[in-house]
Amino acid sequence: MALWLGGNLYILLVHGLEVQEKYTLFTTTLPSLIYFWIVAKNRGGRFFFTFCMVDTVMIWVMMVTGLIDHAAGGEGFVTCVLRLAAFPIMLAAAWRFARKPYLALLNTVSRGWWLFSAMTGLFYVSLTIVGGFPTSLRSRPDAVPAAVMMLILLPLTYATIFIVLHQQDKLFRTQERQRVFEAQAVMMSHRIEDIRRAEDAMRIERHDMRHQLQTVASLAQKGDTAALLDYIGKSQEKLDSIAPKRYCSHPILDAVLTNAATQAEQMGISLEITVALPEELPVDALELSIVFANALENAIQAVRNLPDGQRLIVCKSVVYPRFIIEISNPYAGKVSFDQRGFPITDKPGHGVGTRSIVAFAEKYHALCLFRAEGDWFKMQIAV
Repeated sequence: MALWLGGNLYILLVHGLEVQEKYTLFTTTLPSLIYFWIVAKNRGGRFFFTFCMVDTVMIWVMMVTGLIDHAAGGEGFVTCVLRLAAFPIMLAAAWRFARKPYLALLNTVSRGWWLFSAMTGLFYVSLTIVGGFPTSLRSRPDAVPAAVMMLILLPLTYATIFIVLHQQDKLFRTQERQRVFEAQAVMMSHRIEDIRRAEDAMRIERHDMRHQLQTVASLAQKGDTAALLDYIGKSQEKLDSIAPKRYCSHPILDAVLTNAATQAEQMGISLEITVALPEELPVDALELSIVFANALENAIQAVRNLPDGQRLIVCKSVVYPRFIIEISNPYAGKVSFDQRGFPITDKPGHGVGTRSIVAFAEKYHALCLFRAEGDWFKMQIAV
């Protein structure tokens, strides 16, 4: 890196700005492409689009400042001042306003990146040729109109690309919400069916209560205390098995937890649920239910293939001193995290639930932590 930067500085100081710009494709573009390719985690269409977009924006700034300097009759001073001002401002603005939404697009939009990469790559080559070959644009006034048209077309094209990406992201999120709503509707229907069956069973028990009381009275008259206690105990067990188990007072969240418990039981997974809710939820109840559904689904997927003794999920929440949710489970393999500390995966169709959880935390300014400690993975949200 130091050798590369030093070489470019040497060319600039010894041979001048015109030579440095003319051969920037070989002195800057290709070395930086190789370097970022080596250090990048993802090397598909997203990588090439991001690389070409950033570099073409930089070339755009260089060409615009160069044309302004030429129009002002300067010898490079105006260019230097404008670039020293423009690059830090653009970097700060990109970090402040564009970084988070762009990272979200990279995570949610899965198709179209190679097409966009081809578009930005063509812009890259075109701007490089127009701006530096066969000589600098300053010495080719006849090429200025074509260069100006390209400089106008570039931001318009990027604006179109990002509008398309944003629409794809909105469509994806809408489909994800629809999927969650449909899943919750199924959960609620199952829960309603469970309650209906329990009510039918209780109706039968009430009908049989007269016979049961007669049996209790008969055993009491005989003084058979052991048989009486045994009969009462079995009757109590039967009543307990009839009543549907409730995990919390909120019906939608209770349906989500019940559905997760049913899935876990079918897969031989032990799911421990201890959920406390504040009297007034600080967040939307439906969105909170989606968080639990996604987190529990991720946990079930993580432990389903583990050995029998390790299939355990612990789900709990407390209301004091803050409303805190924690879902933990053992895991096998390696968990990768992004720069913000959120787990990432390159498996198709995976990672959607985690992104939904992160979006929930960002919406309510909640603290969201994902940690891999020893053999356990933990997700915590503090609202």
